[in-house]
Amino acid sequence: TVKDSFPASAEGTETPEGMALSIKRANKRLRNPASVSVAFNLARLHEAAGRIIAAVELHKTLVKRHPSYVNSYLRLACIARDCGSLKDCSVWLKSACAVAPGNPEVLTLVGNLHLSLCDWAPAQLVFDQLLTQKVPNVEAYSMLSLGNIYFNNLKTPKKYAKHLQHAADFYKRILNKDKANAYAANGLGTVLAEKADLLKAKETFSRVREVSGDAIPDTLLNLGHIYLAQKKHPEALQMYQNYLSRIRDSGAPINSKNQNENESEVLQYVAFAYFDWAKQTEQHNNVKAAPADERYKQCIAYLQMAIRKRRDNNVVMKFNLCMTKLQAANCVLQKVDRGIRRTSKEVQEALNGLVESLPIVEQFHRWKTEGKKIHISTSTLNVFIAQCKSNIDIAKSHLEEEIKKEAEAADIRRLQSDMANRQRRQKEIEALKRQQEEAEREEALEKKAMEKMAKAQGLVEAWEQEARAKKDAAERKKAKKNAKDDAPVAEDAPVFDDEVDDDAPAPSVEETNKALFDDSDDDDSDGELFVGGDVPKDAADDGDEDMQEAKEPPKPSEGDLFGSDTDESDEELVKKSTKRSKDDTDDDAVKGGQTTKRRRVLDDEDE
Repeated sequence: TVKDSFPASAEGTETPEGMALSIKRANKRLRNPASVSVAFNLARLHEAAGRIIAAVELHKTLVKRHPSYVNSYLRLACIARDCGSLKDCSVWLKSACAVAPGNPEVLTLVGNLHLSLCDWAPAQLVFDQLLTQKVPNVEAYSMLSLGNIYFNNLKTPKKYAKHLQHAADFYKRILNKDKANAYAANGLGTVLAEKADLLKAKETFSRVREVSGDAIPDTLLNLGHIYLAQKKHPEALQMYQNYLSRIRDSGAPINSKNQNENESEVLQYVAFAYFDWAKQTEQHNNVKAAPADERYKQCIAYLQMAIRKRRDNNVVMKFNLCMTKLQAANCVLQKVDRGIRRTSKEVQEALNGLVESLPIVEQFHRWKTEGKKIHISTSTLNVFIAQCKSNIDIAKSHLEEEIKKEAEAADIRRLQSDMANRQRRQKEIEALKRQQEEAEREEALEKKAMEKMAKAQGLVEAWEQEARAKKDAAERKKAKKNAKDDAPVAEDAPVFDDEVDDDAPAPSVEETNKALFDDSDDDDSDGELFVGGDVPKDAADDGDEDMQEAKEPPKPSEGDLFGSDTDESDEELVKKSTKRSKDDTDDDAVKGGQTTKRRRVLDDEDE
C-alpha cells in the first residue's frame, strides 16, 4: 500500500491527497513447494471466515502456478456449488478431471454435481466407476449414493418395487461392513417409512439421532415426515424447525443443493404441516374448528417465505399459495354455520386473498392453453377459477352483513354505555344525597345532644344551689340548737311549789326540760309534741336524710346529664325534679313545724 497525491487534471479538478492504493506485485514465494500447502490452508481459513473472494483469488493463484494441484480445483468447484453457480462448478470439475482422470475425490464431486442437477444416469455411471476402484471409504460413499439414486427414482413407471429393493440392498451392504454407519441406517429408515412401517422407521431415525447427536440433519427431516404421517403436527413442526436452525447455524448447505433452495424446500414442508393441521381441525365442523383460520394464515406466511427464497418462477408453489388462500376464505365464510364469531376485518382479508389469487390462476390457465409447460392440469385450474369467483361473490355479501352487524352492535354498545353512564351518575347523585342527609341527621342529633347537655347542666346547677340552701339551713338549725343547749339553768324556785326543800338536790337541766316538755295540757292546742324530747322514727329518718343531702349534693347520672333521644326523658327529668322539690318542701315544713313548737314552749316558759 502506497500513499501519493495525484496531479491536477486538465479541467482543473483536484484529486484527494493521501488516497490508499492496493498494488499487487509478483513474487516468487509460491515457487517453493512447501509454501503451496501453506497457501492452500490460508485459502481454507478465508473460506471458514466467510471471505470467499480472497479464498477464490488465492486458489486461482495456486492453480495458475501449479496447474496439477487438484485440491484447489476441487475447492473452487465446491465454492461455486455453494454459491449456486453449478455452471462454474462443472467447469472447475472438468479441469480437475483433465488433470487427474481417475482421482476418487474428483469423481465423487462429479457424481454429487450430477445428483444436484437430478442427472441420475450420469451420476450412477460415476459411482459405479468408483465402486470398481475398491477404495474403502470411497466404496461406502458410492454405495450410499447409489442407494439414494434408486430411492429418488421410485416414481419410475413399473419399477417402484425394484428400485426400492435395490436401495434397501445398498444400505444393508454398507451396514454389514460398518454397523456404525449412521448414514446407511438413516437410508434404511427411509425405506421402512416408504413401506408404511412407521413405527420401525421412527425407531430407526430416533436411534440414528441418538447416536449421531444431530450430526445428520436429514434425520430431523425424516422424523418430521414420520410425525406428519402420524398426524402429530406439533411434533412434526418441531422437527422441521430444528432442521432449519441446524442449516442456518452451520452457515453452509447441508446437501448438494443451494442453501436458499434447501431452506425453501423445508419451508414448504412446514407450510404443508400447517395446511394439513388446519384441514384436520376443520373436520370438527363446529366451534372446535376455530383454530383452523390461524393455521391457514401460518401456512400462507411460510409459503410466501419459501417463494421468496427461490430464484425461479415456481408455478406450483404459487398455485399452492392461491389454493391455501381459497381454503382460508372458505374457512372464514363457514364460521357462521359453525357458531364461531368473526369480524368484518377477517372477511375483508379473505376477500382480498381471493381477489389476489384469481388473476394469478387465470394467467396460469392462459399459459396452459398457449402450450407452455405448466405442471398443473387444466381441469384443476378450471375448478379453482370457478370456486374462486363464486367465493368472491359470497364474501362480498358476507362482508356487507358483517359491516351491518358491527354497526348495529356499535349502536347497541353506545346505548349501553350511555345507559351505564347515566346509571352511574344517578348512583353518584343518590350517594351524595344520602351523604348530605346523613350529615344533616348527625348535625341534628348533635344539636339535640347539646340542648340536652344544656338542660342537664341547668338541672345540675339548680341541684347544687338547692343543696347549698339545704346545707345553709341545716347549719343555721344546728347553730340554734347549740345555742339552746348552752342557755343558763334557772335558779328561781319552781313555779308550782310554794315551799322549797333546801336539803333536796337541785334538779338538772335535763329534768327541767323534761318537766317543761312533758306538759300534756297543751297537746290539744299546740298539736302533737314529741314526748320526752324524742323525735319520731320517720322524722328522725327524714332529718338524717336532710343532713346527708346537705352534706353531699346529689350526683347526676349519665341519663340525667345527657338524657335519651326521646322527649319522654325530658318529661321524666322534670317530673323527678318536681317530685324532689315537693318532698324537700314537706320535709322543711315538718322540720319548721317542730322548730315552731319548741320555740312556743320556750316562749311560754319565759312568760
